[in-house]
Amino acid sequence: MKFMKRERILAENWYLEEQGSAEQMEIPAMPMQVHDILYHHGRIGDSYRWGKTTDCRWVNDKTWIYRTEFELLSWGADRGEYLLFLEGLDTFAEIRVNGESAGRHNDCYLPCRLDISSLVQPGKNTLEIIFSPVKEALKKAEEKYSSVLAEKMVDSCRFLRKTFHDFTTYLGNDPDFYKVGVFGKVILFEIPDRLQIDGMDVEYSLNETLDTAKVQIHPMLSGEKKAGSDELMQVKILYGREMIWEQEKSAGCCFEAVLENVHLWWPAGYGRQNLYQVRAELIRDGQVLDTCQKSIGFRKVTVQGMLDFRINDRTVKLWGANLTPDQGYTLCEDTDRIRRLLTLAKDAHVNTLRIWGEGVPFGEFLYDFADENGILLWQEFFCGHTQYPDVDEVKEKILQEAEYMIRSRKHHPSILLWCGGNECYLSRDFVAPSRPYLAADFFEYDLKRLCLRLDPDRYYHVNSPFFGSYSNEPGKGDTHSYTNSWYVPGSDYPLFASENLRVSFPGVKTLKRYLKTDTLPKPERQRHGSLPWPEAYEKITSAESWKKIPAIEEFYDPECAEEMVYQYGAAAGQYIKDTAERYRRGKKADNAAGERNCRGHFIWKWNTTFPHIYSSMLDFYLEQKMPYYYLKRAYEPLCVQVEVSDHLYVWLVNDTGMPVEGRIRAELFDLQGNCFAKREDFPVKCDAGESVLAGKLDSFGQFTRDKIIRVVFCDHKGQTAAENHAFADIERHLVFPQSGIEMWKEKDEICLRARQFARCVELSGEEDGDAYWWDFRDNYFDLFPGEIKRVGYGNRHRSGTIKARAVYDKTYAKLNI
Repeated sequence: MKFMKRERILAENWYLEEQGSAEQMEIPAMPMQVHDILYHHGRIGDSYRWGKTTDCRWVNDKTWIYRTEFELLSWGADRGEYLLFLEGLDTFAEIRVNGESAGRHNDCYLPCRLDISSLVQPGKNTLEIIFSPVKEALKKAEEKYSSVLAEKMVDSCRFLRKTFHDFTTYLGNDPDFYKVGVFGKVILFEIPDRLQIDGMDVEYSLNETLDTAKVQIHPMLSGEKKAGSDELMQVKILYGREMIWEQEKSAGCCFEAVLENVHLWWPAGYGRQNLYQVRAELIRDGQVLDTCQKSIGFRKVTVQGMLDFRINDRTVKLWGANLTPDQGYTLCEDTDRIRRLLTLAKDAHVNTLRIWGEGVPFGEFLYDFADENGILLWQEFFCGHTQYPDVDEVKEKILQEAEYMIRSRKHHPSILLWCGGNECYLSRDFVAPSRPYLAADFFEYDLKRLCLRLDPDRYYHVNSPFFGSYSNEPGKGDTHSYTNSWYVPGSDYPLFASENLRVSFPGVKTLKRYLKTDTLPKPERQRHGSLPWPEAYEKITSAESWKKIPAIEEFYDPECAEEMVYQYGAAAGQYIKDTAERYRRGKKADNAAGERNCRGHFIWKWNTTFPHIYSSMLDFYLEQKMPYYYLKRAYEPLCVQVEVSDHLYVWLVNDTGMPVEGRIRAELFDLQGNCFAKREDFPVKCDAGESVLAGKLDSFGQFTRDKIIRVVFCDHKGQTAAENHAFADIERHLVFPQSGIEMWKEKDEICLRARQFARCVELSGEEDGDAYWWDFRDNYFDLFPGEIKRVGYGNRHRSGTIKARAVYDKTYAKLNI
């Protein structure tokens, strides 16, 4: 079409050079950051991928130039407009076209958009992106804001809008690993007649019965209308392939549609994720000049209390995880890795992900996946764990970033709320609790006003955590549960736990990769003042993680690395099970008729940014760690629980969105006798969104603590719908038998059976040396004698050897598939 705007992704024929050097290095793929290009050409080793800078620190001191050429056809008297859009620059860059400066950019959280119409020419054109050293920007900031820095409340890096964790060791990298370069697409837009759709706002409201939507559509134009012409805007709304509404008006007008019998968008577990497409076309003389499309979902979110949400008139508890940067050594997004991160979250019944304010921007893929799979998003702006300076230049940058994020993302139904950032106020509480927060007005008023203006129907949360006499008070707002390091009153039943953690190890195969060795150091007995693990592990951990370990003392002392991995994994898993189950029932037994107090729980953290030991559910290679499966079981929407306290209490928790009714069978298993010694059976009903105390097991009377309490909920059809069990003592006091596991395959499932109780059965696989991504649907589970456990596995491996072993067994069961 003659007048159609053209989009050209400039992805080929790029070269990198160090300023002052005659050497040009071909860039194998774009986007690509400097360290990856240097590694490709053998200029540096792979240690930067571990965040280590010993052999590549020199990269920080250089100016790096990206260069390419592109061709333009000749034009006549009606010369068009040429816009350059750079999705991601890290961070301090000048852009030159044909040797002339087109502009500068200094914010890695914002794309760069430049009008280069006056700089381009017919034929060949050159484009250069010149990145200056981070140290230069730091020095300028230190000089400019010396008076602010003199108060020692703000770090100099906070005057820069570059990823904070390039300057810290928290995620596992050295403190001076400064990423640099292009990490997003470079796009050239050719607009022959200088008129285009610059964006489209789509807003809607639902009636009281939630079946009719009033939709307001505001296509926004930029550029110049052609004299004597009549530009039209045509807007369509589609559901699937069916066009359900269409209207055409003069360009510049707004549109309003009333849609009846709409299909609602629901979070996962509550209904379908119905999506509609809104399309706008700018037309002149029958020719389409430009198009814009957005996907939307109709849902009504109301806030009935602090972080207490109703979606489509149903209360929804948020059971989720914190998402951190996918790969620390580059900002270039790998959608295959993101897909796996999100798929594993969905499989683990995670219905909400918190996009951490100290992280990096995610691309559209994540938001589309969340829309399509019903994962709610707690979206933070990019501020974290410090006092932000009360300086206009810094605040204006953050406001620009927030405005861009809101305008570009607000159409996604998955976004539940906006949040000012991570631990800004909490960091003040740690070091200067009596002082007011420097930029309090900015977070509490400026950002809030921006959200109200651009997206008034979404909730804005000032910071995480926030509210109360101190920012982390569990009963007032959300809390970050660092109860291993801090005593926090009221933390057993918090209002909302937005971070909860205990450190655990990855699997042995990953630990060997992390340390680049086939022989792992043996555990050492912890003595007064010593670390709880061999010194070799200290170099692959951070943030005083030894203070954040689980109750490993409740497990047997390990004698080898395999046993140590189990000790930490099982202890962290048990902590997650205990806390997540307690938060989900949300009340004490003596207040069983009361409301559930806890509105949500997010595990810290979902993924591992660098090869690193810390608290996470997935290791750096996206393999599920042991606690992943504990969390997955604790997040089952329908959950039966045993609370072991002054009585044995049995609970049923129902987050399915539908009421349930049935019976609970409770049994007392004798480990030594290998049989169930006592049993009780009782009816139970539980409404959607509720937890009920189904009964207590006083009839079991007094018994020795080497017993296991098992509970099974069967629905009204007699089908097993949920099961769980609890120990009456710590594992260190228990003796487990040799389980005698048998294993076989039926269709696409592995079947297992044990002659005696099997403690923590680990499934592992290997196919031609590949032990990763078997994706067992369950793992590290207990198995009662005689029962058959069926476990599916992923699509990556269709042959190989699968092994199964209970943790205290001397031998494996093996199966060739």
